[in-house]
Amino acid sequence: MSNQIFEAALGIVNPWYIKGIDFDADRKSLAIQIDFVAGSRFAHPSADGVHPAHDTQTKRYRHLNFFQHECYLEVRVPRVKLPDGKVALVEPSWAGKLSGFIDHTPLCDSLAISKR
Repeated sequence: MSNQIFEAALGIVNPWYIKGIDFDADRKSLAIQIDFVAGSRFAHPSADGVHPAHDTQTKRYRHLNFFQHECYLEVRVPRVKLPDGKVALVEPSWAGKLSGFIDHTPLCDSLAISKR
């Protein structure tokens, strides 16, 4: 159930899915592991069509805090082999939505704002 909630909140859709969630209350951190379904094919802007995964890299994205816990997305990102033989990294379609997220509001600012 919690995986589905995070998938909906993050806008993650097939072939992507949440593989696991690590919550560490002592370290005040949340790590969400995201993977894709085996056998999935991916589009790449430099070549028409969809292409099978050649291999993968793990990328770590910083997300907004989950309450006062640092939140990271650990994503297994495919590299695809293009028709010209080049291998290219595929960025998840939802990754661009994360690029503008910066957590710059300290807890004390949030509390000050809420008391007005």
